[in-house]
Formats: sequence, structure tokens, C-alpha cells
Amino acid sequence: MDLASVPSWAWWIAAGLAALLLFAGGYFGGRLAYRRISRRYLIQIIGRREGVLASRRTLEAVVRHLADEDDEKFEHFAAHPEDEDRKALSEVARRMEIATDELDTMSLPRSLRPAAATLADAAYIIGEEAGRVGETADPDAVFSSLANVNITRVVEAFEAADAKVTEASERFELDEAAVYGGGLYI
Repeated sequence: MDLASVPSWAWWIAAGLAALLLFAGGYFGGRLAYRRISRRYLIQIIGRREGVLASRRTLEAVVRHLADEDDEKFEHFAAHPEDEDRKALSEVARRMEIATDELDTMSLPRSLRPAAATLADAAYIIGEEAGRVGETADPDAVFSSLANVNITRVVEAFEAADAKVTEASERFELDEAAVYGGGLYI
């Protein structure tokens, strides 16, 4: 068969079909790649969420522990910056500062930015509340600062962030239990 004898309209149809196949392949391939990349970044966000949750729990546990302590232990906490509970609060504040910076500067697909932003906000709030006591050795200032720790604010901020991360997980059909089964333990 001589290709020169093929009518030009047949060439146009073949070229159109080839272009359509290339476009469809590029479109669906691009969507698949975007989805895979987004899922990979979402796994990182979930890991950071678990770190923020651990810090939230530490903050709550220290505040609850101090509320249950006797006056002597409470006075020791207030007068000694090297107290174990004060160190724990300071460490939570530092970790949340780092987490906030990481979440704010992560290069993410547009669809994951709201989840990362609300998680960064929650980390900031947890760090701010944990850092209220600070390094001061003045017991009155410590008592006043500890009284100003707002656990409700922490819980609300974290729950908002958790809802955004869960929403993103559902959108990308990522089973969080499978993430942990894959070795992500914080």
C-alpha cells in the first residue's frame, strides 16, 4: 500500500486522534502525578499533626499534674526554672516554634495549604500557651503566667487543624491507619 495514495482527510483524522490521545494521556497522567505527590505531602502533614498532638497532650498533662500537686511541689515549680515540669513546658514551646516554622515554609500543593496553615496555627498557639511560664524565677510571675494558660484555646485550635487534615485525608482517600501501619510512629 502506498502511503501517498491515502487521502489527506484520513491524515487529518489520524493526527487529530493522536493529539487527542496525547492530551488525554497527559491530562490523566498529570492528575495521577499530582494526586501521588499530594498524598506524599499529606503523609508529612499527618506526621507533624501527631507531633503537635503529642505536645498538646504534654501541655495538658503538665497543667493537670500541677493542679493535683501539693503546695510544696507547686512552690518548687514556681521558684525553680530547672523543675522537670518547667523544662517540659519549655521544650513544648521550642518544639512548637519549630513545627510552626516548618509548616509555614513547606512547599505544598495548593489543596494542602489550608490543612498545613491551620496546623501551623495550632502549633503556634500550643507553643504560646506552653511558653507563658518562661524561665523566670519569680514565683508570683510564674503563678500568674500559669493561671493564664488557656487550655480551651489549645483544644479548639487543634480540633480545627485536625478537622482540616482529616478533610484532606478523605479528599485524597488516604487511610490514616495505613499511614501508621507503614511505620509512622511519633
